[in-house]
Amino acid sequence: MEKLSLVVAMYNEEAMASYFLEVLSATLDEISDFEKEIIIVNDGSSDKTLEILRAAQQKYKDLKIVSLSRNFGHEAAIAAGLNIASGDAIIPLDGDLQDPPYLIPLMLEKYREGYDVVNAKRAKRKGDTLFKKWTASAFYKLIDSLSGKVKVPQNVGHYRLISRRVLNEVIKLNDYVRVFRVEVPFVGFKTCEITFERGNRTLGKTHYNIKAMTDLAVDAIVSTSIEPLKLITNWTIGFAIVFLLSVVALIITFSVDVSLEYHLIATPYYVLWLALEIVYLLFIIIMIALSIMSQYLGRTYLEAQKRPFYVIDKIFENKK
Repeated sequence: MEKLSLVVAMYNEEAMASYFLEVLSATLDEISDFEKEIIIVNDGSSDKTLEILRAAQQKYKDLKIVSLSRNFGHEAAIAAGLNIASGDAIIPLDGDLQDPPYLIPLMLEKYREGYDVVNAKRAKRKGDTLFKKWTASAFYKLIDSLSGKVKVPQNVGHYRLISRRVLNEVIKLNDYVRVFRVEVPFVGFKTCEITFERGNRTLGKTHYNIKAMTDLAVDAIVSTSIEPLKLITNWTIGFAIVFLLSVVALIITFSVDVSLEYHLIATPYYVLWLALEIVYLLFIIIMIALSIMSQYLGRTYLEAQKRPFYVIDKIFENKK
């Protein structure tokens, strides 16, 4: 019998943990042809999340708890769970039930049909503000335009099914900066999608703020391609064209002044105009180049350190 692994990251989810397990377990009870394991990664929670999960192990015998030594972030927590998962089919999902468990049987149907990756695509995002919807849409479009041959699926987060061979290839990617939603399409394999409406969080509050969204966007872009480095050349050409047009306008204006002996602009101001444009143009080009290069140099620094992406404190599991 094949095995199904569910990987969930939780951070300060004391209000949600018990209810989440109840809903997830009800769905898993309907699946009889897979052995199941639930891996919940406690990402350094400071509330009673770990205590609640430990107590829940008395009821859910297939529940394994991975407790990290501190809060490392969502991507690191998911990576920790994926490295421990032993299933033939693996599904990462959020612990707030916005990734509905009722999709799991549908994913397994596609898996039985031979798909190695089954993406859960968000058709609608209920409860999200207009700003959140706009930034999410802009994020996926930007990633898609910069990713080259790696086609990152639109409106697909961590929630997806991947086969064991896909996970094995993902684990081989030893990058310090990990972005799961980019890593899976990078390794490829046979892929399909199912759609769903992303609901509202039932209990607790989200920990995914604007800073976390921005960090994810930067990590995804920088770890996906080197296209931003190429933008420097394109922007430099664009600025050069604008600069040349401005110089042409300056020459024409000055020529008109000389030929008509009528000064539209005083002569010293022509020189000042040209000097300011040159200085400003050079400043913008240098700043753009430095800002983009700093992102890559920062990633190079982190990669050179070879620090672990996460540190596990303890693993709790029921003895069989």
